[in-house]
Amino acid sequence: LLGRPPRFKQVPVALLDVIIGVLGTLGRVVPALAAKAELARIGRYYATESMLVFDPSTGRYDADATPSTGTETLFDFYGGLVRGDIVPERGDHAVF
Repeated sequence: LLGRPPRFKQVPVALLDVIIGVLGTLGRVVPALAAKAELARIGRYYATESMLVFDPSTGRYDADATPSTGTETLFDFYGGLVRGDIVPERGDHAVF
């Protein structure tokens, strides 16, 4: 989208577990941190679970067999962000 090569960083899942544990513990004293811990749990789920249908006959995940709804793709959404057509409204989902 930006004409630059993609850059990725890997973060160990255990780091998310530590963040969840710390926020969950502190959340017993500060309720707002408990909400952040729950958001981190949701993030961990989506980071570790496949969103595609598993085809046992091939032993692989199959994007074509995965049901989908809507017409906008993630690529379309990011394109709108880059062009400034879309402003991300995170609301309660903002981490900070």
